[in-house]
Amino acid sequence: MSSSLASLFSKYGIQIAVPGFFIGAVLLIFLIVGVIKVVDRARIFSVPLLEHQLIEFPEAREVILCGEGPRFTSRFARQGFVVKSKDGTPVESHPTLFHATTSGISKVRIELRSFQIPGPGRYHFEIQKLGDPHDNDAEHRIVFMKPHLFKSVGYVVGIVFSAIICIGSFVLFFLSFLLPKSPV
Repeated sequence: MSSSLASLFSKYGIQIAVPGFFIGAVLLIFLIVGVIKVVDRARIFSVPLLEHQLIEFPEAREVILCGEGPRFTSRFARQGFVVKSKDGTPVESHPTLFHATTSGISKVRIELRSFQIPGPGRYHFEIQKLGDPHDNDAEHRIVFMKPHLFKSVGYVVGIVFSAIICIGSFVLFFLSFLLPKSPV
């Protein structure tokens, strides 16, 4: 490191590091709360893990079907999901491009399929290849959500950026004490 840069860090490091750390910390808290709100607001409803059931959508829109269950669950593997209108016509769907995952301490939710709901009303929901009931099926849910991947990714990028600001400010704070002081 050049001596002029070292003297700059030792002279102004604290004046830059302290406000930088607080700005980064406030941004970090704001963005973490924001991503939690985005995910909570995206939830439309959830239903138990049953082979056949009626569900009701309040409006026409794209919805994301997610499987939710205990960590490391394999209950949603190799299954097919179908939403049919009252007359039995399957609703247009496709697998999600990115199987975005939301993890908590004991539960995980993974995006599985996207459906284009044509209008509000009741629909028949079917899980294909569900198989025999398992003991822990009560811990599993099917969750329908509004698309929120791009908003969530934006918040995560902001979280990473604000964490870099916090860590960089912390390092700069200590560098300002460790670097030799330049004569005034």
